[in-house]
Amino acid sequence: MAQPITKIYVVNNAGFVLNFEIRWSDGKGHWFTVDWNSGNYPINQTRETPDLGTLGVPNNAPVNVKVHAVAGKENDGDESVTYVAGSTGTATYTVAGTTLHYSVHLND
Repeated sequence: MAQPITKIYVVNNAGFVLNFEIRWSDGKGHWFTVDWNSGNYPINQTRETPDLGTLGVPNNAPVNVKVHAVAGKENDGDESVTYVAGSTGTATYTVAGTTLHYSVHLND
């Protein structure tokens, strides 16, 4: 099982304004996007999700982020994590690069 978490942080170390949303999988290859978005934020800032269960993510679901570069492209996180209700874990992804060439890396 991937890292058990309840919240996700995304650090903007990229050279652009971004926002992100949360996606979860049913384990059968289908991904669903929750009705929540971080809102736009600039370089050198971090945004945090609420508890993923409050966003409708099912317990034990694989979860990932989809980052949107404002005036650029979209990228998914390089690894998924697992939402586990009641856990104390968090995941932090770091975004680095430019609007057309950037990475979304899950920190250790």
